[in-house]
Amino acid sequence: MSERTTELTRLLSNLGERLQTAQPQSAGLISDEILQHIDRVIDLLTEQSDAGYQSGQELLVDIFTHRPQLAPAIDRQLLWYFGGECLHFLTDDEIDIFQQTDELEAEATAAGTEFNRDQVVLTLKTGQTPDA
Repeated sequence: MSERTTELTRLLSNLGERLQTAQPQSAGLISDEILQHIDRVIDLLTEQSDAGYQSGQELLVDIFTHRPQLAPAIDRQLLWYFGGECLHFLTDDEIDIFQQTDELEAEATAAGTEFNRDQVVLTLKTGQTPDA
């Protein structure tokens, strides 16, 4: 499994855990179907199925359009990773940051240097390094 897929499944697992924890207090907003859909997307991505990306897009678009109260639980990187219709829920500034991050990651990969995506995104958003 690629690093990108590993990161995607980690972010989706975190989302599933947050939603499952909040489910008892959600007054029916967080259905078992949503949690199962997250698990299905993780399984498809783990199996390296292209259907995982389509299913992930469908999941996120459904949440943002039909259950916007859950949107804050979703890591913005998931919208970027899944792309397509999900990009409509990112601001222009966020898209610019993710594009710059992808370019820097490609440069680091080509140079054979280590790359910390979370740190780069934070630096681009705030203009500061985490230790500063």
